[in-house]
Amino acid sequence: MTRRKLSLLPGLLLGSIFSAQLASAQQQSTDELKKEIEELKESLKAIQKDIQDIKALLQRGQPAPPPQNVVLDLANNPFKGERTAKLTLVEFSDYQ
Repeated sequence: MTRRKLSLLPGLLLGSIFSAQLASAQQQSTDELKKEIEELKESLKAIQKDIQDIKALLQRGQPAPPPQNVVLDLANNPFKGERTAKLTLVEFSDYQ
């Protein structure tokens, strides 16, 4: 072999090793992505089934109970508006 061919040999060897590693890494990445896509498809199918179940429950649901008149004694608690109002809105809150 000539000197020129010998000097190209290490570069060719390194290039082929690097490209083989790159192809291997790319193949792993592709396989991992395919696996993730399949997992996402399965999750989507499960979500769609849950939605169908919820829709079925809502369609055969029971009618709302009739409204009831409720008398609520607020005693001397703070309020806004008139005490004789037809509607009273009560807000419960927790100041923690």
